[in-house]
Amino acid sequence: MSEHLTTLEQFMELFQGSQTYYGESKPTGQKKANGKAEYKSWINQRAITQQDWMEHINGTRHIGTVPIRDDSTCSWGVIDVDRYNINHLELIKIIRERNYPLVPYRSKSNGLHLFVHMKSVVPAKLMRAKLIEMASDLGIRDETTDIYPAQDVVDLTPEEWNDKRKGNFVNLPYQHAARTTRMAMRDDGSGIKIEELYEYVQKFIITPTQLKNINVEKTTDPETKDYPPCVANFMKNKIREGEGRNDAMFNCAVLCKKMNPDKDFWPETFRDLNKKIGEPPLDPRELNVLINQHTKNDYNYRCNSSIAKMHCDAKRCVTKKFGINPNEAMPEVGKLIKYNVYPEPYWVLPVNGINVKLDNKELYSQRLFAEKLQVADIVWRTLKPSRQNPDPWSDFKEDLLKNKIDMEGYDAVADKDDMFNSKMVQFFEDCEVHDEFDQIENGYIWLDNPDAAKATELRFKLQTFQRFMKKMGNNWNNRECVNFLQVGGAKPKKDYGKIQSRHWTCPMPKLPEYKKKEVKHEKTKAPWQDH
Repeated sequence: MSEHLTTLEQFMELFQGSQTYYGESKPTGQKKANGKAEYKSWINQRAITQQDWMEHINGTRHIGTVPIRDDSTCSWGVIDVDRYNINHLELIKIIRERNYPLVPYRSKSNGLHLFVHMKSVVPAKLMRAKLIEMASDLGIRDETTDIYPAQDVVDLTPEEWNDKRKGNFVNLPYQHAARTTRMAMRDDGSGIKIEELYEYVQKFIITPTQLKNINVEKTTDPETKDYPPCVANFMKNKIREGEGRNDAMFNCAVLCKKMNPDKDFWPETFRDLNKKIGEPPLDPRELNVLINQHTKNDYNYRCNSSIAKMHCDAKRCVTKKFGINPNEAMPEVGKLIKYNVYPEPYWVLPVNGINVKLDNKELYSQRLFAEKLQVADIVWRTLKPSRQNPDPWSDFKEDLLKNKIDMEGYDAVADKDDMFNSKMVQFFEDCEVHDEFDQIENGYIWLDNPDAAKATELRFKLQTFQRFMKKMGNNWNNRECVNFLQVGGAKPKKDYGKIQSRHWTCPMPKLPEYKKKEVKHEKTKAPWQDH
């Protein structure tokens, strides 16, 4: 028993994160369009306990921890490589050749989780920066790859749960440890049992100073010190046929012209780069097409091509002599999270390590999106149409939505019921009650019993409810009001008795402390009338 407890405590030490909340997932039994198993995920708003860890290892639950702690530090980080076609052994070999302290774990989708384990905590911002550098150097930074922690800082001070700037959770390895494939791997690809994990990790665990001293340029050819990271990394990792050689060589042509625009000089440099990058190199015909194209026109780097993204490090690129200009740099964007809360979902996108909360309109419109980022002091460079890409903004959104993470709202059922009842209580208390039904046309509400304590339903016009919502600061349109009412259980009606009137009816809300509303409508004579 003590041996098992020691193993559990060691596991907890390796993956300890936030002590305020943690994540959990549950398989739905369905498959996504890409063939991956579908999971329902949510956040538990409490500290993770030893029992939670045990249930994960025993296989009864799927737990995830948030690496960024409440003070914006972390003791571990991970590059989540979510690709099916990755060669595990080949990548591990390169990692060891470059002396990176990454421990590979097989993920549930047969991808790789590359962990850095620390001896003590470091700022999450430092961890993220080093993970991004290593991921770009290894050529694994495409749109499916996640970096955790996903945030540089968190802010849990707001009272409302949905307003807190939280960290993203990571699914833990060793779920159902006795029969799992989600385990750490040795360099030969063999798995490591959970009982052996802690001792194995000690070979790679590092200090904060060692993390700071990781330098991806140590293994870079000195002649490339002024190159943009993507081109330097193309040379280190080689670009195979079918993996984006043409796009890679396009950026190489831009570089060569930046170094020396002389049309009698740069093509030769370009041909030399082709021999160092392509595996095999582009044939002379394809090479001449690119040379002619760049001789006639001046181009910027295509930073949004798939092969460039995989090797990109924009923060380092702007510091390079032949890198991108600061006004070309795009912010670093993480995975989009959709929170399915009532009455409508909201979205959270990590940008430059900062969580940006978006509504549907801000996600749809590039202008509104840019304005929202500006509030967070993040500059968004407008994605402009070109001959090669007539609608880059739509492509950007499509990538975000294709790789989004769905999260259930905290205690979603209770949230829905509580919010609807709370809103209808406010609506009831804000509006005047009239004992004549037809007066709902004039903005009153009507109860089915003159004694509100005994009433079971209230009736009202949609416009009355919409005006109330606007007064409360929610400028909802008709569709948004209808959706809120329908989901909450209200129903539209065409008449009441013999009176034709389109209106809504809903159950009388539960009043926490009912305040009797004395509303009387009496006709009195004006002072100038006879008494």
